[in-house]
Amino acid sequence: MKFGYTTIYALSLMACFTACSKVLDKKDLSAVNESDIWKDNKLATAYVNKLYEDNLPGWNTADAGTSDEAPGGDAVMYGQLTINSFDLWSFSNIRNINILLKNIDGGTLPATTKDVLKGQALFFRAWRYFEMVRLYGGVPLILEPQQITDNLEVSRSKTSACVDQMAADLDNAARLLPPTWTGNDLGRITKGAALALKGRILLYYASPQFNPANDQARWQKAYDANKAAREVLEAAGVGLYDKFANIWFDEMNKEVVWVNRYSYPDKVNDWNAATRPLSEAQNNTGANHPTLEMVNAFPMKDGRPITDPAAGYDAVHYWRNRDPRFAATIAYNGCPWELSGKAGRRQWNYVGAETQFLTQTGFYCKKAVDVSYSKFFTYNSSTDWVEIRFAEVLMNLAECANETGKTSEAYEILKLIRKRAGIDAGGDNLYGMKAGMSTEAMRDAVRLERKIEFAYEGKRYWDLRRWKLFEQELNGKVRHGLVITLLIPQNEFSKIQDTVNLDLNYDQYFRDSLVAVDKVFKIDFKPNYYFYPINTKHLELNGNLKQTNGWDGGAFDPLQ
Repeated sequence: MKFGYTTIYALSLMACFTACSKVLDKKDLSAVNESDIWKDNKLATAYVNKLYEDNLPGWNTADAGTSDEAPGGDAVMYGQLTINSFDLWSFSNIRNINILLKNIDGGTLPATTKDVLKGQALFFRAWRYFEMVRLYGGVPLILEPQQITDNLEVSRSKTSACVDQMAADLDNAARLLPPTWTGNDLGRITKGAALALKGRILLYYASPQFNPANDQARWQKAYDANKAAREVLEAAGVGLYDKFANIWFDEMNKEVVWVNRYSYPDKVNDWNAATRPLSEAQNNTGANHPTLEMVNAFPMKDGRPITDPAAGYDAVHYWRNRDPRFAATIAYNGCPWELSGKAGRRQWNYVGAETQFLTQTGFYCKKAVDVSYSKFFTYNSSTDWVEIRFAEVLMNLAECANETGKTSEAYEILKLIRKRAGIDAGGDNLYGMKAGMSTEAMRDAVRLERKIEFAYEGKRYWDLRRWKLFEQELNGKVRHGLVITLLIPQNEFSKIQDTVNLDLNYDQYFRDSLVAVDKVFKIDFKPNYYFYPINTKHLELNGNLKQTNGWDGGAFDPLQ
């Protein structure tokens, strides 16, 4: 049975109040004395479970729109951000983490119990700081729970100091955490997860957003961290799962490194509803519609880009002979998609196929959409969110290897990724990649592979940001889709739609026309968006906070 952390937290507290005489002896049963938490394993574990509940990342159907993956993201994409557009300020969560770290050693729990609880808390403190630092650069480093008598107007620390602290927290977490968990503890933070997050953080810090001078020492540290993460994870049995399309459905498979577990009815998400067509969803729709740019990014099954004349790309039957990740990610007009368990169902995206909310681009996203769900369960999904999977650890390592002169190592990793995807090896065993790529060419190859492998997993926006590629890749452009027109009367087509062979005669029934999905503005990502401003309300509460450079009154340099 799979437990969500909300359930675990509640059950742990119930167990404490029903089985711990020390708690039952208290006069006030509506509260637990803080000092008792660190003397009782069930209470301390319940406290950590609440940290999971409060700090785990989860499903987000808005991320794709702030990139070239899908329409949306208006304020970011059209240059309309203001100082108060964002407000991620996680210090109340960090305070709760710091309470544990300060007090648990004063309790009477066994040392081994303290260690694993501290390790999980240290991980979450690093995660919460990373979320803020990747947005703003340096933020106040607060490592103890503040008291009302303390000076609460803490200045922003240098970005470098924040990165050092996150790395130290994760090193300490890795030292304290086990390599694996079992039973109902499956999904807790492991030693490998801590090292994988450290590898991601140091990769960001080495990337152009934070490292415009291309300091090679940062790339080497990131390489070392990701290599260590790979080695520890592989020793624990983690690796690439052989079924790419099932990564999200075969729960806790070998590729999962860090996960947020969901369980109906206690903890659910609406990813399936938001991503499916409305006719097969409930209460939500309209997210993650793949752009034509995203569709065209997938190579052919031999690994060559569709622009290569030797690849055999057919612009009419564009789904033929594509990288198998295409069929696992993109729902195109007429494709098999047995939603709601409907055997033989095909997805129709032509104008008129849906009476309301037809896809904006001519495509839907298949990734992590469970076809077995009825409409009710699309809005009450228990599909787990995988924040870090082993493929990311490998891709992080490949990027760092290439930037530190080990391009051959990057080749080997991309071959592993493409082999698992189902791309043909080819006579040269390069899976469609060119031989003898330079550092620059391999950099482009790694970036493309990330775009394909992690499509709609909330990675693309952050990658474009840390590479500082929004202006080069997207500014002045618009995203596109297809308007699909049925060429025969719909009542006639409905009689044959389940048997028509579109691989042979698509253009007999349909005409695809290019359409811009950015209808009013072109993309205009501003240079100062690489480091966001601190929300005005925090500046008003703390006179020692400096605004980020590039924004009104900005005096804080996020590159220090």
